Amino acid sequence: MIFSSSLAIDCPCPYPAAIRTALEWIAGHDLTGMEPGTYEIQGRDIYVNIQDITTKPMEECLPERHIDYLDLQYVVSGVERMGYAPYTGKETVQWDMRDKDIILYKDLENENFVDVVPGGYCIFFSDSIHRPCCAAGSPGSVRKAVAKIRQSLLEPT
Repeated sequence: MIFSSSLAIDCPCPYPAAIRTALEWIAGHDLTGMEPGTYEIQGRDIYVNIQDITTKPMEECLPERHIDYLDLQYVVSGVERMGYAPYTGKETVQWDMRDKDIILYKDLENENFVDVVPGGYCIFFSDSIHRPCCAAGSPGSVRKAVAKIRQSLLEPT
């Protein structure tokens, strides 16, 4: 899991090209004025979902993990609390929907949370269980861009 901000100075260790591509696309678009929906960057290898959500109490949000895609969750407006726990393989699966690249969990241990403000983003890899859409205090409106990046693009050639 990586937590950073578009407002931070450039990291001396550049991200892999696929992650940079998604971040450059996000930086180059007026995300506040775009219609919610899916925008392809490189077909289904890299695409962005623009979402308007209402955050909920943590107990109403299920932890999830993906196998084929990593999530780059970028907050455009509002504040979203995101949970994170490293995947150990000992977690209790609630729903396994691998055909849709999502596994949902329950009874997660050793979870940490971060409040993500506009310009902030989290990158969740397949070894990251994450709990998106949580309220940071009271439920509120959040606009976010979720870039889906096929993890095989990050593998060394």
